[in-house]
Amino acid sequence: MKLKYSSAALTFLLILITQSFSYAQQAKEVARIPFENHNGTIILTVKLNDFPRPLRLLFDTGADGMAVGQPLADSIGLKVARTQKASVVGGSMDISVSTGNTVHMGSFDFKNQSIAIFKEMHKEGTDGIIGNTLARHYIVKVDYDGKEMILYNFGDLEEKGGTAIPFSIPSGLFIIPGTLSITMDQPHTGNFVFDTGAAYNLICFRPFVKQHKLLVSGFKADSHGSTTSMGMSTPTFAGKAAAFSFAGMQPIKDMSVTLMAGGGQSESWNPGFDGSIGVGLISNYNFTINMQKKEIYIIPNKKNKK
Repeated sequence: MKLKYSSAALTFLLILITQSFSYAQQAKEVARIPFENHNGTIILTVKLNDFPRPLRLLFDTGADGMAVGQPLADSIGLKVARTQKASVVGGSMDISVSTGNTVHMGSFDFKNQSIAIFKEMHKEGTDGIIGNTLARHYIVKVDYDGKEMILYNFGDLEEKGGTAIPFSIPSGLFIIPGTLSITMDQPHTGNFVFDTGAAYNLICFRPFVKQHKLLVSGFKADSHGSTTSMGMSTPTFAGKAAAFSFAGMQPIKDMSVTLMAGGGQSESWNPGFDGSIGVGLISNYNFTINMQKKEIYIIPNKKNKK
């Protein structure tokens, strides 16, 4: 018996076969990259293009790409391809962008990368940042215990003993739900960036603070200061919250939080999410970012078990 298929049916069948085959493929390890752990922040040592000096880049999931300051860009000889606006914590600013660059991480070459050039960068002890561009191309596994980052091609990667947290990615950043209670009787639900570039446990941005009147709803500030992003400073207050939970995890009680105060661009700034979960919390877990599944898989590490 001969079976007849329309061209549309054949096309649909081929798509199903291709998708099933792709998903069934095992993820293959591409590279292992050692990193330095500075109080939870992840520092990668890389080389850029033919520039001889090794560079220390902060792995920053609160940024969607790579960035360096203008003086270093001039030293490396980065060529500007375009200028554009960039959103930073507290507002926005004009930047230049260089394209077609190669990042060397040991024997692994990360080719054809765009790099944002800011007039100022205040990332102490580092030369710049490398953001979610890695996760757009590979499954990224961060092992705090072994102090190494492992990259895999997209495919089926088996994970055991942890929790899978779904995320959305509306603007190049990984957004997960969370609930903050300044006092136990006032829970406030929001959407927070999974942000390895933030040194805090949690920082709540000005629109969220203002909407829920967090600074005047039982919050007791222990200190005040500022947060600086790419040269833009915004005033903050630090203190304790009764509880915070994210993605259905058990609430963390009596947790230090940072609330963004008013002033300057922060009053009109609206990033589209409510704050950032930083390395104060993230560094308690080894984690895997999987864009294919749109999930971050976390498992408690040795720091968490102490």
